[in-house]
Amino acid sequence: MRIRRLFACALALALMSVPVTGCAKKDSEADSGQGTSQELRALRIGTLPTEDALPLWAASSLGFFDEAGLPSVEIITFQAAQERDAAFAASEIDAFMGDIIAAAQLEAGGVPVTIGTVMLGATPAEGRFGIVAAPESAVNDLAGLAGVPVGTSSGTIQEYVLDGLMRQAGVPVEEVKKEEVKKVPVRFDLLLQGQLEAAALPEPLLSLAEAQGAKLLADDSEGENLSQTVLVFSDEYLTEVGGIETMTALLDVWDKAVAEINKNPDAWRETLVNEARLPEPIKDSYSISTYPVHQTPTQEQIDAVLAWMNGKDLLQKPVTYEDLVLLKP
Repeated sequence: MRIRRLFACALALALMSVPVTGCAKKDSEADSGQGTSQELRALRIGTLPTEDALPLWAASSLGFFDEAGLPSVEIITFQAAQERDAAFAASEIDAFMGDIIAAAQLEAGGVPVTIGTVMLGATPAEGRFGIVAAPESAVNDLAGLAGVPVGTSSGTIQEYVLDGLMRQAGVPVEEVKKEEVKKVPVRFDLLLQGQLEAAALPEPLLSLAEAQGAKLLADDSEGENLSQTVLVFSDEYLTEVGGIETMTALLDVWDKAVAEINKNPDAWRETLVNEARLPEPIKDSYSISTYPVHQTPTQEQIDAVLAWMNGKDLLQKPVTYEDLVLLKP
């Protein structure tokens, strides 16, 4: 990651948008090993009850936060993204598990953020989203959904993936129809009841829908990498004393927890049941993701999301790749 940090510093200098002293300090401490626990701060991380946050729960249970000298890491679970974002904007949490869309909306809304790492989605196989047809539906592929309303929530990663999958299937934009059902569990129920012809669903409800007879029409586990879950930090937190050092320590802990999970995924199945609400019918069969070591999303991934958001007028002001991955002064 040293190369990434040096690149970030050089890019920041070229853009004259951030001071290089912060990056230099970060590199010098990483190289010298002189960062101390006295520099580290308490950290509050907001998450939704999904598998994306498994390395954080694993790190907590294994004592990795304490080993890293982090004075306090509190993982706070929210039931809805709107609640999480409101808490972040009010400085009630310092970082959160979300997606590039949420990060860009906060940045554009005057709450500066920095994406620390991809949590799931470094490869297409991680963090599956998909489109399923109702069990009794006659639709068997995405072409059959042309002109058919698909349950989703507007302005979200689910709509973004839906649009991407329909585009890849060659369905004309004007024939992509959507039915607004914001709450994913409600959307899931309506699909299985036959009140929705099709729906966009994330894991684990996507796998549960398949187990209960829904037909998978497409997902983003192959081909174009459409979805990334990211860990987003408040710039206000990072610019205070010890903020950068705390993020660096947390990302090192992330890598350590990822290694433990990837070595024996099944050992963490019960944690997913308890913390991520992994449904009982699929708790033994659900395929646990492989998690990536810490890395920021690529410029291509971020630019694609921003272009989609701009096309839907979802941003209050322009946001760039650099805005989301470089710390602002």
